[in-house]
Amino acid sequence: MIARLVRDLEDAAARDPRLARLAAWACVLGLVVWSTWHRWAVLAASPHPVGIDGYFYPIQIRALLERGELAYPAAPLTFYLMAAVAQFTDPITAAKLVAAVGGALVAVPGFLLGRRLGGTLAGLVAAVVAVTSGGSFYLSLEFVKNGVGLTVGLTAIWLGLRALERPVFGRIATAAIAVIAAYLTHKMAAALVMALLGPAVVVELRARLGPARTWRLVGFGALALAVATAALGVLAPARFLARRDLVELGEAFGRDARWRLPALYIPHPRGADFALALGDQALVAAGFALALGAVLAVPGWRRQLVGPARPAERALALAALALVAITAIPLLAVDDPDGLGFRLRVAVFAPGALVAAALIGRVIGQPLALRLAIVGPALIAWMATRDPEPRDGLVYSHPALVAGMVALPDRLPPDAVVITSERRLGFMATWYARVPVRMRPDPVPPARRWRLLAGNLIGLGSPLDRALRAAHDQPGLTAPIGLHPRDPSGLVLVPEATWDWVLTQVPPPMARYWRAWHTR
Repeated sequence: MIARLVRDLEDAAARDPRLARLAAWACVLGLVVWSTWHRWAVLAASPHPVGIDGYFYPIQIRALLERGELAYPAAPLTFYLMAAVAQFTDPITAAKLVAAVGGALVAVPGFLLGRRLGGTLAGLVAAVVAVTSGGSFYLSLEFVKNGVGLTVGLTAIWLGLRALERPVFGRIATAAIAVIAAYLTHKMAAALVMALLGPAVVVELRARLGPARTWRLVGFGALALAVATAALGVLAPARFLARRDLVELGEAFGRDARWRLPALYIPHPRGADFALALGDQALVAAGFALALGAVLAVPGWRRQLVGPARPAERALALAALALVAITAIPLLAVDDPDGLGFRLRVAVFAPGALVAAALIGRVIGQPLALRLAIVGPALIAWMATRDPEPRDGLVYSHPALVAGMVALPDRLPPDAVVITSERRLGFMATWYARVPVRMRPDPVPPARRWRLLAGNLIGLGSPLDRALRAAHDQPGLTAPIGLHPRDPSGLVLVPEATWDWVLTQVPPPMARYWRAWHTR
């Protein structure tokens, strides 16, 4: 029965190719709707923003709506999209809607690119891998700008391949606009476009113009791109690739090998280590890359893989393979939530989906029946075993913490500046209290500093907790202000003079730690 069904499908596709295209697009659009719904279900489970940087997005949207400019320097395109949606909802809902839809839409360029690398079925494989991977879902919860950026970046790469295939004005202009949009969305999107589309441009030019003219043109283009990138990085380092991003390259590898390839691994000196695996997506992508590498190493398989593809598409597949291989190095440093290694491991699903498409599209012979018989059940098994709503690394805002932040505005003098070591607390204070917030105390005059600390850092019953409680009974000191509705040390504001006294009451190692004011 299954064999007959497969033959019937093959005959129908041969008679009317449009039917196969419509069926494929129905699958892709259904995948987008399915993924959007599940992302929205997790995001909407709390009325408050989700993630460490969750409040960052509503703050930016509110600033655009009220003042027409961003509150913090950043690549702006995602925030303009959110502000447009906020015209009909509110900043928090708008941020969540764009996060859910923008992340789920990665299936569309994934399908389009995968189809170029290996046909319609390979395109479906790429769409499924991209949209169901743990990193893809995580970006909608935590790094929305990055998630939307990867969708825009993959779209720019697909438009770039179309322009290389037939370089007419319309296609070139559309591709150029998409590349600019990627740069205006996120640094990772810009880097992905350069890493994957750059080699495709080089090999396509070489095939059309010859080696000598190509290298002259590429050299001139690379120089112009480097100058433009450096200029943008100097003018707006928070928005575009800058010197500090290049510094991270030198810190991308550490000493400890993590063979399970976690996205984030933070050792704890006294408790359990924290590991963020994201469904082992880096291991899955590494498996795709290893299989593709084995195919490339066997002459007969290599001809089957690279023969039918155009030079630009072969270059794209190999560039994606190289990027996944770099991400799969066990020594990649993933102990910093703001580090390059962590960002690469989170985003590896994008090049990994392209590697999977190249592998599936060419390794499994040409007959549609065979491809459906092998790939179809594999896709069904993949979808059935994936968690549609993974909560790896999910951070919700506790109602008590929100209540404390809501009470903050009336408890400070007019010239107060809040100093906090956690950017999450800083974003919450900015959203609810509209007070000036700084991460570092040095630029702020001591008389205006108010330290904001949460219970997770203070520690119930710790020496710091006891010193903060004792400060209430000290004559001549302004008492710390407890904002938490239940725990006096759950959320505390401490004026600078009182903070200096508190640090004299704790053990010297703890005092040294807090005077250094480590931020995260």
